Amino acid sequence: MFKNHDNKSQNSTPKLKDILSQKQINSVLYSDPFLKAGFISKLVSETKDDVLYVDLDLLYSGYITSGILVLRENLTLYQPSEDTINDVLTEILVKASMSQVLIIIDSINGLYNVLNYEKQVGKAVVSIVMLLASVIRKTNSSIVIASMARYKREEGWVLSPTGKRFIETKNSKKILLEHGKEGIIVNLLDDSGKILLSADSIPL
Repeated sequence: MFKNHDNKSQNSTPKLKDILSQKQINSVLYSDPFLKAGFISKLVSETKDDVLYVDLDLLYSGYITSGILVLRENLTLYQPSEDTINDVLTEILVKASMSQVLIIIDSINGLYNVLNYEKQVGKAVVSIVMLLASVIRKTNSSIVIASMARYKREEGWVLSPTGKRFIETKNSKKILLEHGKEGIIVNLLDDSGKILLSADSIPL
């Protein structure tokens, strides 16, 4: 999808763990799901810690099922439904409180859909995010929350296509994924910096 397997460019591509924060929520924003899939596939391939991946849009799971990506030994892949979401979150909270892990919520849009039965779904989503953020500090773990979003001048970042307000806290780091001629441009919005993930370094 992204690569031609030219190893020359891989050495110059930065490690994503170096741009992630262990003290903040890493909010990954994107307009194209394939950019998100490319970013996360590279992140997972680099990570040696246990990865707890909550796959709510099933795109990553589809790549594994089709054989495009390999299910790594340190990756636990969750595909929660309305009936299992509470059990999944409980298991993740327990594991994250005991050892250093990487938690990936993919995506916040999907979490809204799964929790749609809640009368105050917005408050439920915010509570879950804040609880996860609190637990990771104890074990120096990291959390990545992916959100399909767009920027509106009057409202700031909103989820796409629902228009729900994007969850912003003082304890978050915003990372915008953009198309580039040679790969994925990772725009660090809070730091005003950009890096390139070369197409040849992305596992997809």
